Amino acid sequence: MNQVEKISDMDLFDRWIYALKIKSWPKLLVPFFFGQTFGMANQLSIDPIGFFTGLAFTIFLLIYIVLLNDFADIRVDTVKRNLFPDDCSPKTIPDRILPGKYVLIGGIIAALLCVCMSVVLEFFLHKSHSIIFSLICIFVFAAYSLPPIRLNYRGGGELLEMMGVGFMLPVFHFYLQSDFDFNISFLLFLILSTLFALASALASGLSDEVSDEEGGKSTFVTLFGNGFVRMMIEVLLVFSVLYLSGCFYFLKEITSPMTAIVSIPYLSYHVFLVLRKSSRAVTNQFIGQKKYKDHIHKAIWGTLIILSFFEIVKTINPGLR
Repeated sequence: MNQVEKISDMDLFDRWIYALKIKSWPKLLVPFFFGQTFGMANQLSIDPIGFFTGLAFTIFLLIYIVLLNDFADIRVDTVKRNLFPDDCSPKTIPDRILPGKYVLIGGIIAALLCVCMSVVLEFFLHKSHSIIFSLICIFVFAAYSLPPIRLNYRGGGELLEMMGVGFMLPVFHFYLQSDFDFNISFLLFLILSTLFALASALASGLSDEVSDEEGGKSTFVTLFGNGFVRMMIEVLLVFSVLYLSGCFYFLKEITSPMTAIVSIPYLSYHVFLVLRKSSRAVTNQFIGQKKYKDHIHKAIWGTLIILSFFEIVKTINPGLR
């Protein structure tokens, strides 16, 4: 069955599930979990309302970003489908999986629901900065992909994603559990999260290099080339291994040895695989790029999940601190 036949056989529910790109959701759900768990460990308590309301906020933010990004990228997505009809997956609007009007309306509704969750957080949980934060999130994405700013078309999208995903989101979710009572371990691992977010953002542009250039979109890959961006990603990941090792060495009084024993070999293994698969992730080698990016994401998401898991353990059993 070809791609056109697969699309024609989708019912409306399947079309929405496809459009929402659920496999990409860990990009925001992992920073959510990271911030929440470190906030819990700092307070030695769990606020279930703050957790589930924060989760709903993040999911609505994800839906808003995914749908509005598809709406903003109709032109470059169409270019990519025309250039590589058999090598790239169907695109939501160009392949008529959903009409552009549905995608736009769905994104706007998700943004409004995101603000509604922030109202709940601000007025019922007394988290006084929640509404401002939700509006900043909505503006950041608008600046990322929508006119008139469109930083993702002007070479600044990766840096904006680094700050939004790697820094702002974990800080907000830490705040939901522990206010702004930051501790040294969270702040040091927040730097790791920010480095990871930059590596992930850089990797996202690899498979779109030619279509982005044809569509007039400036990213790090179109500006500096595939090879230079892969080198940047790999330097960031190798440095992350060294940085994480240093964090555990200098924080040995407040971190559990088991966290280091599990997280450092895990991260090192996937960074090794990233380096091995790098030569196959050159321009237009979509299968090689997919395997390369899979290990980048496993390195990033897996490491942050491991760190977060041990923070939950410390919350439940403070004797492990």
